[in-house]
Amino acid sequence: MKKNMKRFVTIGLALIMVLQMAGCAPSEGETQEEQAKSEDIKFATIMVTNNDWAMTLAKAAEEECAKYGYEHITMNPENDIQKQIDLVQSCISQGVTGLYIQTVDSKAIAPILKQAAEKGIYIFTMTDMKDALGEYENCFFADYDHQAAGSKSADAVNEALGGKGKAGIIAGLAGADNTTQRSEGFRKAIEEKYSDIEIVNEISCDWDRAVAMNAAEDMITGNPDIGAFYCMGEEMAWGVLEAVQNSGKDIKVVTIDASTQTVNMVIDGQMYACIGCPPKAFSAPAVTMMHDLLNGKSADQIYGVEPTYMTKENASLDQADY
Repeated sequence: MKKNMKRFVTIGLALIMVLQMAGCAPSEGETQEEQAKSEDIKFATIMVTNNDWAMTLAKAAEEECAKYGYEHITMNPENDIQKQIDLVQSCISQGVTGLYIQTVDSKAIAPILKQAAEKGIYIFTMTDMKDALGEYENCFFADYDHQAAGSKSADAVNEALGGKGKAGIIAGLAGADNTTQRSEGFRKAIEEKYSDIEIVNEISCDWDRAVAMNAAEDMITGNPDIGAFYCMGEEMAWGVLEAVQNSGKDIKVVTIDASTQTVNMVIDGQMYACIGCPPKAFSAPAVTMMHDLLNGKSADQIYGVEPTYMTKENASLDQADY
């Protein structure tokens, strides 16, 4: 009886060891060495702020990281360039493998990004950083033309006003790269192509819905005959739309960003037009490119991000960015 008991115990222990080994086994097609490597890889998404667009940017990177077993870190500097610099420094200290950064100020962030690049971190950002970082083979750039998006917004405002009238600009964060470029693109198009349209004011609203609503109310009060608003981000546009609806006036709203909610507003005729800036197309390809690079493949230093352009005539939820 004792011999049989010992035999059962021995068999039981052996089964436990087999099960433990099976639980530690790599997934199909993945060696133990590859599994260990993937667990050591970290990718950070550094936003400007935590609005819906930026959260979609981070979520897309997180989902792509999950495919490869990489750790993902979301970082939010709350529109503060010094905090963003500190977050990049934190990435260096933590030894992240790669990062996507939506810069608050490309000139101010360049020195710390150079330090990160010199440490071998894969850097993914916008093409406006190419002059500063292009010499590093581990730096890659998403090609989305913010000036062109501003110019297309001017086309939409011109169409909405029938070629003549007054428009207000609801801008993003003052001094931020995308704000500056979207303003320049819009103003240049108005000046060169639509001289009968008057820009009554430009107010920076920090991508904030409530701030944008108040700014729009002030512009409407100061310019009772204003006919259109150009908004640099959709959350601000939603606030502007509230101000317009409260005023009872027929004022057209054009925005950059094309989420499902905004596209529905265009389809319903509440919003005149939207120009897409798809967040997933910035961050998800960055993770995939890093994975390819880690596995010995090559990648183009610049990758394209295509905007959509929708008015009621051609708007479709199939074209929504997120």
